[in-house]
Amino acid sequence: MQKALLSLCLCAAMPLAAAAQAPEIGVRARDMVVGSVGTGDLQLLLDDMGAHFTMSGVNDRQAPYVFATSKDGMSFGIYTACANADGTDCRGIEFLAVFRSDRSIEEVSAIDQSYAAVSVYKSAPDTVNVSRYVILDHGVTWANLLENGAVFEVLCEKLAEELSDTPAAQVADSAHGGVR
Repeated sequence: MQKALLSLCLCAAMPLAAAAQAPEIGVRARDMVVGSVGTGDLQLLLDDMGAHFTMSGVNDRQAPYVFATSKDGMSFGIYTACANADGTDCRGIEFLAVFRSDRSIEEVSAIDQSYAAVSVYKSAPDTVNVSRYVILDHGVTWANLLENGAVFEVLCEKLAEELSDTPAAQVADSAHGGVR
């Protein structure tokens, strides 16, 4: 009976010891595979990118999003695409920056043709959006998400020069459930 009780106690203590050694929440290993994200993941992504978090929320489909300012001062948002109506199982993220620009649709379309890694498009007469979408189905590593963020930032910097304007103060689009 004592052996059985001792075995039971050891079995119960093992998970507690493992939990005590678990990595701190809020830390992602670069090789961690991510197949779905939530608000907390987006905030960690911003931290790892060196961006300054400004706000978060959910759209009308309960999909989370965050707004931030990059270390170079560019305002941008990260939106999610979720499979469920309650904003869970978010298997896609979109990095989005909005620039003020009076460039014509034809000029913006020509610029878009030069940048295969992002989508560049007019969203209003004086506004150009730059978007990079990442599909998380079947998982990508945390390092891959960080690299996608870095590519987005570098291309936005180049596009800012090409558009000869500065990033808009708030980045959002009513189609994504944000504010303008």
